Amino acid sequence: MSGADGKLGLNYRRRVIYRALQETFRDPQVVRGYFERWQRDHSHEAHFVVTRFAAVIAKEAAFDAQQKSEFQRRLFQGLTQPYETLPRVPDGWIVETRGSAEPAPVASSPPSNAPPQVATAVSSPGVAPATNAAAEAAFGATSPERIVFSAFAQPLCAAILAKADRHPGVLRQAVGDLPGGDTDQERALMERFRLWAETRFRIDALPPLRHAEDLRAFAHGLYLLAADLIGPVQADRLLADAAANAARLPEAALFSPQWLL
Repeated sequence: MSGADGKLGLNYRRRVIYRALQETFRDPQVVRGYFERWQRDHSHEAHFVVTRFAAVIAKEAAFDAQQKSEFQRRLFQGLTQPYETLPRVPDGWIVETRGSAEPAPVASSPPSNAPPQVATAVSSPGVAPATNAAAEAAFGATSPERIVFSAFAQPLCAAILAKADRHPGVLRQAVGDLPGGDTDQERALMERFRLWAETRFRIDALPPLRHAEDLRAFAHGLYLLAADLIGPVQADRLLADAAANAARLPEAALFSPQWLL
């Protein structure tokens, strides 16, 4: 990677981080505090791992599971956006890092005596999944949700299996290392994901799923496997390409692939 490419990559990550924080927290000073935390502790990392940074913020901000998932989804969504469409980081917020030099002091930090306020009404791109009684039925093979998910999952599954085929046993080990979930519902869903993995992610073997959140959990599981087996940088690229490809389907007008991020 050339110096210019590296600079663009860092600026891109800055905008993705800033956008996700801005959409999550009301207080600009809290946004700045967490942004500077990322600059201080994570901007020097060669790879931007979404789940790692999301876990740090979720812990410090005392997020519940839903808030953590929403923040992580905003980070994923940012990675699918063109650089020019992402909001510019305010002047004075950027701290340039040079080699192994000590990072500049943090100008402000999130309050430690109480969890920061989290935005409660943020618009999400695309079409929202159904929430009425019809959504309780499992998505059929010809439903927009299944069609969009299938197109989204295909490149991720292909990359995972290509790696697994070169290293027998690695797929089962990687699936076994996935987080088991914090609730009974999450653990049951993860068990269904593991069973699906045993079929080598055949779309016709996808278990019955009734909610967009279930499809999102499966998409997230594929991303974690890809990040583990082929590396987070390539996994992020695959994720962005998968969302862009699925968005071209006519069914994406009824179920946006952004809901899988």
